[in-house]
Amino acid sequence: MNEKREIKTYKSIDEMVEYLYKSKKIIVDDEDKHYFSERNYISLINPYKQFFSTGRNNKGKLIYKN
Repeated sequence: MNEKREIKTYKSIDEMVEYLYKSKKIIVDDEDKHYFSERNYISLINPYKQFFSTGRNNKGKLIYKN
């Protein structure tokens, strides 16, 4: 039971927006950044992301409208 757990540091809103763009190709407009201060990242991205996708690619990953 001696598991090593990685401790993640909190990202600023700008860091989260940059991460979403670089890793997921999701663009967050400046007027929408306030959502990240009102709700946590997980509740914004994980449960709803498939509703905003336009389908899946041949590898099964979600595709989002540009």
